[in-house]
Amino acid sequence: MAEPLRIVVIGCGLTGNKRLEAIDRLEGATLAATIDPHRTPASKTAAPHYRSLDELSPDSYAAAVISVPHDAAPELTEAVLSAGKPVLVEKPLATSSEVARRLELLASNVRAPSFVGYNYRFLPAVRAVVKSALAGRLGKLRSIDILIGHGGHPDSAKEWKLDVGRAGGGVLLDPGVHLLDLLLQLAPDVSCSAVEGTRDFWGTGVEEDVAVVFRGESLLVTLRVSHIRWINTFRMEVFGDEAYSIAEGRGGNYGPMTVRFGKRWGWAGNAGVTQRESETVQEFGIADRSFQDELAGVLRLWRTGDAVDGWPHPATFHEARMVIELLEALYARMRLPA
Repeated sequence: MAEPLRIVVIGCGLTGNKRLEAIDRLEGATLAATIDPHRTPASKTAAPHYRSLDELSPDSYAAAVISVPHDAAPELTEAVLSAGKPVLVEKPLATSSEVARRLELLASNVRAPSFVGYNYRFLPAVRAVVKSALAGRLGKLRSIDILIGHGGHPDSAKEWKLDVGRAGGGVLLDPGVHLLDLLLQLAPDVSCSAVEGTRDFWGTGVEEDVAVVFRGESLLVTLRVSHIRWINTFRMEVFGDEAYSIAEGRGGNYGPMTVRFGKRWGWAGNAGVTQRESETVQEFGIADRSFQDELAGVLRLWRTGDAVDGWPHPATFHEARMVIELLEALYARMRLPA
């Protein structure tokens, strides 16, 4: 058996610790080191900890997971890629398409592929909905509606994600890029017809609640992302000519993950059966394994060098750059109150 791949994790915040847990559970990977100037890992590890990437020799690791705020990620990503090592960097890769293109070009010169952490692709309920749509089980798509709402807490305004200088934007960027990523997988040819936002609750100046409408030839799409819903919410509905699929929940405090699949007029020919009773329901519980499943896919591609194939697959730098280009177009168009 080949030796485990040595991975350094840069950033020991919430997401970084989830990646550390995933590395601990995955065969074929071992933790080379952790890096964070402010925190140590939540759980004790046998690997050394450093405050800066400069303290770590490139020869001591084979790949890196970068889980830091948006303003710090591009410089660290560039440093690792320049050392000839592949990365899994958390979304969005960069907050401008110019920087994303530069990193994409740099990554293309590294032998092993690099990826961006869009873990929503690996949520089992989302996976089921998207696979049904891409496989044609729903027929021609007619409507897509995706909503994510963060409940927040009294100190949300003090966090970096509502600091435009560090985050690069408000909720349209994070967590909104997750929805944009899923949209581009399902309907890459739609165009935006309206985008509206508000920003007067937290007082940080960033958008806090956004609604976006897209149109295709026969397709209508709405995306809603909010930091003022007061209850953590995730819902994804995809309807086609022949059937529909609806995902709810994201695990944890977003609630159990479920998927409902129903055929058009499923009640017809079934005396006494309602449309809801005709549906097939899958339940996935509240345990969120998406970070582990995503990293497992990345690890396989790092080890084999195989091309990305099938759904779900880890997001490539090219796909992440396309999300950022769409995001920039929406920001240029979004109307916000003064």
